[in-house]
Amino acid sequence: MVVDPSELYTQYGDLETAVRRLIDPRLTAGIKTIFGQYDAVRAIQERAALNNDFGTAATAAIDGGPINIISVQIENIDFSDAYEESVEQRMLAQVEIQKREQNLRTTEVEAQIARTKAEGEAEATRLRGEAEASAIRARAEALRMNADLVQLQAVEKWDGKLPTTMVPSSAMPFINLQPPARSQ
Repeated sequence: MVVDPSELYTQYGDLETAVRRLIDPRLTAGIKTIFGQYDAVRAIQERAALNNDFGTAATAAIDGGPINIISVQIENIDFSDAYEESVEQRMLAQVEIQKREQNLRTTEVEAQIARTKAEGEAEATRLRGEAEASAIRARAEALRMNADLVQLQAVEKWDGKLPTTMVPSSAMPFINLQPPARSQ
């Protein structure tokens, strides 16, 4: 605030009277108008904008007098304890809502991952089943086409040792002493 002393003392006598007669009535109306545009939360969150609006209103209100306002700095915005408590509770509730929304999104992502994994495992099981079924069909077809294939597989699996014990009157396994029939 810049003060022209000669004009101030001529018109108002001293600085305190000038503030009471010139600044207080003009500035009070401007402050009420500006502060009416802000709710408490916005006033706190947008303090720089509020400060700027007050400075513009104060400069416009006092313009042309012996006092020039250079800048305005809002130092303390004070609300009743009950109001501050209600704002704090509202902010805590908003934080809790955001936390729950984040937990919900996390749960949804985890569920999608589990669903995708289960679908992949189901598809792998289906493909394994189809492959096994195809192998069984191919083997059945091979057996149908070549009856000696069973004997061939038995011989391939045989380790070359004869049984050490045998049940009386039983046949010797895997040994066919009959010569194969010749085709003519």
